[in-house]
Amino acid sequence: MDSKALDKIKKCLRLAKSSNANEAAAALRQAQKLMAIHGVTTDDVAMSDVGTHTSKASGGRVPPKYIGMLVNMVAGAFGAEIVYSPVYDGERWHGQFEFYGLNGAAEVAGYAFEVLGRQLKRDRTAYLATLNKRLKRTTKVRRGDLYAQAWLNAVAKQVTRQQRTEAENAIVEAYKAKRWNDLENIAGRDNTKGMRSHDHGAIHQGYQDGKKVSFHQGVNGSRHAQIGELAS
Repeated sequence: MDSKALDKIKKCLRLAKSSNANEAAAALRQAQKLMAIHGVTTDDVAMSDVGTHTSKASGGRVPPKYIGMLVNMVAGAFGAEIVYSPVYDGERWHGQFEFYGLNGAAEVAGYAFEVLGRQLKRDRTAYLATLNKRLKRTTKVRRGDLYAQAWLNAVAKQVTRQQRTEAENAIVEAYKAKRWNDLENIAGRDNTKGMRSHDHGAIHQGYQDGKKVSFHQGVNGSRHAQIGELAS
């Protein structure tokens, strides 16, 4: 739909809430007229406020469990929702997360995912570099993932899940239903099975390193300002 027409409809709907009964009635009639002309409903108008942000994700067709922990943590912190889409390019699988939500939630959650993801990758790589080079690859992957999960468990203690209003939930659910007919829940790939006693060091180190990470959800200031603290 034309953005200018959409803006006019939104303006009329805002005026329809005026305390002046005549002004409100006239604005509502104009909004209804414009919606009829352009073939849109009030639900369509509400859903136009849902924003999206796409972030690339490593991990193949099914990402490892710790990536799922990260993306769910940041989405919940900012009131966003997520969809994972694996794509095969003929040689290998690539994935991407699409964040969606209201009031800029998608953009800020996506940015947080990217910033924290880079930091986690650096710390996980640095930890793996301390391991005995003669260890089997499966052992290194297992310890690396245990480290990452513990790192995220420490960071998550700083995060408060943002609650949406019932009206906001209804808009987000309507958007989801319109965009995707059938979504499957996928469990992250668990590479930590077969844990050994010597793997506990990975958990301890991951938790200690995660405690050093700052994830501030400030009460005041813009969301961009809050996210800026992550990058510092």
